[in-house]
Amino acid sequence: MKVLEVFFHTVLCTVIVCPIDNVYGHGKFMGRHYEEVDTQHAHSTEPPCATCPRHGVCVPRVQCPAHVRPGAQSPECHIGGTRLIGVCCFTGRDHAAESDHKARSSIPAEDLKEAHARSRQKLTDWLIKAEKLNRDGFFVKESAPSYGHHLSVHTYDERADKLGHGGLLNMFAAEELKARQAISEDELAFGFTDQADGPFCPPPPVCPSTQSRYRSIEGHCNNPSHPAWGAANTGYRRLLPPDYSDGVWAIRRAKSGQRLPSARAVSSSLLLDGSHPSRTHNLMFMQFGQFLTHDVTAGVVFNGNGSAISCCSGDGEDVLPEQLRHWACAPIIVEPDDPFFSKFGHRCINFVRTQLAPSSECTVGYAQQMNGVTHYIDLSQLYGSSVEKLVAMRGPRGLLKVFNDFGRELPPLVDRNECLNDMNGAACFESGDNHGNQIISLTALHTIWTREHNRVARDLGRINPIWNEDKVFMETRRILQAEFQHIVYNEWLPLLLGPEIMKMFGLSPSAGYSSSYNPRIDPSITVEFSTSAMRFGHSVVDSKIMIPSPKKGDVHETISIPEVMFQPSRMRIQPFLDRLLIGLTWQPMQTVDPFVSEALSRYLFHGGNPFGLDLAAINIQRGRDYGVRTYNVYRKLIGLTPFTDFGQFPHSAAARLAAVYNSPEDIDLWVGGLLEEHVEGGIVGTTFAHIIADQFARLKNGDRFFYQHGPDINPGAFTLSQLAEIRKVTFSRIICDNSDGIELISQPPKAFLKADLPGNEPVPCNSPLIPSMDLNKFKNM
Repeated sequence: MKVLEVFFHTVLCTVIVCPIDNVYGHGKFMGRHYEEVDTQHAHSTEPPCATCPRHGVCVPRVQCPAHVRPGAQSPECHIGGTRLIGVCCFTGRDHAAESDHKARSSIPAEDLKEAHARSRQKLTDWLIKAEKLNRDGFFVKESAPSYGHHLSVHTYDERADKLGHGGLLNMFAAEELKARQAISEDELAFGFTDQADGPFCPPPPVCPSTQSRYRSIEGHCNNPSHPAWGAANTGYRRLLPPDYSDGVWAIRRAKSGQRLPSARAVSSSLLLDGSHPSRTHNLMFMQFGQFLTHDVTAGVVFNGNGSAISCCSGDGEDVLPEQLRHWACAPIIVEPDDPFFSKFGHRCINFVRTQLAPSSECTVGYAQQMNGVTHYIDLSQLYGSSVEKLVAMRGPRGLLKVFNDFGRELPPLVDRNECLNDMNGAACFESGDNHGNQIISLTALHTIWTREHNRVARDLGRINPIWNEDKVFMETRRILQAEFQHIVYNEWLPLLLGPEIMKMFGLSPSAGYSSSYNPRIDPSITVEFSTSAMRFGHSVVDSKIMIPSPKKGDVHETISIPEVMFQPSRMRIQPFLDRLLIGLTWQPMQTVDPFVSEALSRYLFHGGNPFGLDLAAINIQRGRDYGVRTYNVYRKLIGLTPFTDFGQFPHSAAARLAAVYNSPEDIDLWVGGLLEEHVEGGIVGTTFAHIIADQFARLKNGDRFFYQHGPDINPGAFTLSQLAEIRKVTFSRIICDNSDGIELISQPPKAFLKADLPGNEPVPCNSPLIPSMDLNKFKNM
C-alpha cells in the first residue's frame, strides 16, 4: 500500500499538478504590489510534491519571490530529497508570476524623446543647485560626528560619480514616462521596462578573449554571459520590488499614506541600551562579520565634489530649509522630547541618500542603489575593487605594502586625512576599501590578513623561484581568497545560521569539487541583505573591548568603542595586537536582540563632541532610502504568517511598537527581524536567516571562481590535493600565523566561540588541533 501511495502522489505532482491552495495561493493584495495578503484560508492538507510538475525546481520560498503573487502556482515540495519544505518554482528569481507576464505595451517615440530631454535638464538643474550649495559651504565640518560617517560611506573611485549621474538620468526618465502614463506601475515593479532605453548607458565591460585563471579586480567578466554581474559600482539586486511611495525613488510612506515615524523615534523607543552577553559566541565572531560585510557591500552616498553633504544646520540644530537642502538629503528628524539629543538642542541627524547605479542593460526603471565594491567574496577590502587601488596596495616581490613599525608589519600608512587624531606619531592605515580605520578591532583583522598575504607570498616565492613577482602576487591572492571563503562557509556561517538552514540552502562545503554553479544565478548583493539582515551585527556589538594582560592574568584596560573609531594608533603599542586578539577570543559578543549599545545609538563617531550619531536610526533610514519593504512582507515571502496585531509580538516589545508605528504593516524590516526568536543552532531569527542564507547561496552558486568549483567551471580551479590543504585552514590558524607572538602563543581551535567553552580551551599554536596548510602542494602551478 505504501508503494501505491507514493506512486499516486508522484503522478498527481508530475502529471496533474500539486495542490496550489497553500497559505499564499490566493491572497488578496491590499494596495500596491507585494502588500499584505489575506491569510485566513487554511494551509493545504496535501503532502508536498516529491517531484515538481512542469520542470519546476524545488527551492526555499525566499528564492522564488513570485510565489506570493496572486495567481502564482507554486505547490509545496521537498528540497533536494530532504524533509525540508520549499515551493516548486517556475519563474526563478523573477518578481513576476506566470500570470503577470503579458504583452508589453510599446512606448510612443515622442514620449521617449521627451523623457530623455527632461531627464537631462533635470540632472543639469540638480547639479547646478548642488554646486551652489557646495560653494556656499553647506557641507559637514570635519569636527562633526557626521564627518566620521561620511568617511565610512565615501568612495574615492571617480567613476562612481559619473555612473551615479547616469543612474539619476535613467531614474528621471522613468519618472517622466510614468507621469505620462507611458509605463505602468506593474511594468516598473516587475522590470518590464526593457523596451524603454535609458538616457545613460554604462560602458560595457571588456572581457579578455582567453579566460584568466584569476578573478578580475573589479569583478567584471565572472559570468561571460553577464559580464557586469557582481562588478563594483553596479546596482544591488532585490528579493522583492521596492516600496517607493511614487514607485520610482520617493521614500516609503506608512500604510495610511502618512509619513512614517522618525527613524530616531523608532530607535529611541524600541532599540534600547542593554547587555545580554552570548553564552557561546565571542567578540571575534562579531568582528569577522564586519570584515566580511565590507568585502561584499559598501553603499556609496552622494557627495559634494568629495565633501560631506550637510542636511542639518549647525551641528544638528534643525533641518535645513528645502531651498538650502541638497536633493540627496533625507535628514532624520529628532523629536523635541528626545531622551538624549534634546539635551544638546538637536532636531536633526544628518543623512545622505545612496548613489544610484544605471542598469547594465541601459534601461529606465526604479532607483537601484550602487555598491561601491565587488559583490563577490574576494577580499576586496584587502586588495581593492579597482586596478588603481590594487596598484596602490601592492609592494615589491609580490607582497602587499606595509608600514614597518620597528620590525612589526602593519598596514601601510594612509596619506589622506582620515583619522580623528592627527597628532604627531598618530597612525592611520590604508586598506583596500578605505574603511580599515573604522574601529581598531577591524584594523587588527586588516593587519593579520595583510600579514597572511605576505607570509604566503614569501613561501610561494621560495618554493617557486622561477615565478616573477606578478605570478607570486596573483597566486597568493587566489589562495587567500580561497582561505577566506572556506572560513566563511565552514566556520562562520554555520554558527550564524544553524545546521538546518545550512542544509536547506546547500551551504556546507562538500568533500570534493562542488557542482552547484549555475550561470543563471546573479550573485549580486540584495538590498534586503545589505540594509537589514546583515546588520544584525550592530546588535551584537559590545560597548567596550576588554584588553587582557595574559602575563598578569587580569584586564590591562577597558576601551570604550567610540574612543577607537578612526583612532587606531594603539596598534603601534608593541603588545597591543596580541592582547586585542586574545581579548576578542575570550570576550562574549552581545546576543542578537532589539538592544543596541549606546556606544552606537548615541556616541557613534563622536570624536571630541559630547554626542555622536545614532547608528540604529541610520540603519532604519537606510532601509527606507533603498525602498526595502516592510517586515510583514518578508515574513510572508519566507513562509511565515504576517502579524496583524501588535499583541502578537513579544509582550516586552508590543507596547513600544504600538507607541511609534500606527500599524504592524509599517514595521521596518531591520526592526522586526531583531525581534524574532533565533533559529535552532543559529543566532538570528527565521526571516534574517533566510535572507542571509539566500545571499550566501548566490555568492557560492553564482560565482564561477568560488574556491570549490572544479576545472570544468573555474578556470583557476585548485587541484584536489590543493583543495584538501585549503580545507585545513581555520581562522585560528590565521591568527596564530600572523599575530606578533609576543603574548599570543595559544589559541582556541574554534576561533569564533568563547575560549572558556568546554572543549574549546586554548591550545599551543603548533597543536595538531590547529592544522597548517602545506604550501608545497602549490609548487609549479
